[in-house]
Amino acid sequence: MKKTALIYIVEDSAPSAMLYQSYLDALGYKVRIFHTGLDALEVINDKIPDILIQDVQLPDISGLDILREVTTAELPTKTIIITSETELDYAVDATRHGAFDFIEKPFTKDRLLATVTNALREFELISTVKACSDAVDTEGFGEFIGHSTAMKLIYQIIKNVAPSNANVFITGESETGKELCASAIHETSKRAKGPFIPINCAAISKDLFESEIFGHVKGTFSGAVKDRTGAAEQASGGTMFLDEMCEMDLNLQAKLLRLIQSGTFQKVGSEEQQSVDIRFICATNRDPLAEVEEGRFREDLYYRLNVVPIELPSLKEREDDVMLIAAKLLDAFNTEMSKQFTEFSEAASALMLAYNWSGNCKM
Repeated sequence: MKKTALIYIVEDSAPSAMLYQSYLDALGYKVRIFHTGLDALEVINDKIPDILIQDVQLPDISGLDILREVTTAELPTKTIIITSETELDYAVDATRHGAFDFIEKPFTKDRLLATVTNALREFELISTVKACSDAVDTEGFGEFIGHSTAMKLIYQIIKNVAPSNANVFITGESETGKELCASAIHETSKRAKGPFIPINCAAISKDLFESEIFGHVKGTFSGAVKDRTGAAEQASGGTMFLDEMCEMDLNLQAKLLRLIQSGTFQKVGSEEQQSVDIRFICATNRDPLAEVEEGRFREDLYYRLNVVPIELPSLKEREDDVMLIAAKLLDAFNTEMSKQFTEFSEAASALMLAYNWSGNCKM
């Protein structure tokens, strides 16, 4: 993580601005404070910050006006919105229009620093990809197929995040390849020789979920005729992939949070604490911040899992890949059905390129 990142704080309350600055100064960041939105905009145009931390309510213009300026100009800046409980609608709207994240007053030092760290990590990953994307010449990565700019970005993020133990939160439409992404991270990590344990949170009933994750001891409940090893124990030394994460019951989210925080768990019906070493990767096709706002997803769990966010593009965002995927599928069907088709007609190709794809094609 680069310690010379330039951070602007736009906050009309001088005491609050100085407090935030003290948190960031301690980590060696370069910090500059502005008390009005217009002053900040004037400087932003001359010297672009890596991170922009701004209050929604400013004495001259709205913080959302600054966000719109930054977004319209396509500045390489990650914007973090500071909001109050009564302004959450503005904050959620801001994230939909380009803000990296929002934090609600009052917030702790750790909460601010975690958000800044996440923003800088994504900023640096994207910067790395832009610097080397022209050098990346591949038709795929792992089980992914595609050489579009959008997918090259994903491949580079995977390569950068894989060597670490950071938890990853993957978002994207259904069938964009979230499990393929999780598997690629695992297979290119130092945990590759360990297990990769996928869990579909939507496919397991609430009553059985705790047993599936933590296991149980014989006789704990009706049907527990023998001890069961849960996914947490199975995944130790490797990676646990939690698909459809936003479908998990809130009570179960609290228990998962304890596992992530402490690295320990108890089997259902047991008083023995077991220690495990697990990297967590989760995925959802929903907007996780909206789920937090609606009270269906724990905010503390979200920030534990969302250390490195990855948003997978849908096929309609990667037009260069449509015919490449189609060709791979044609080869697969030729083999399966003993055919020798070599190419698509111009009409068929035109139809596929014009179609408004959602998700992706699965091999």
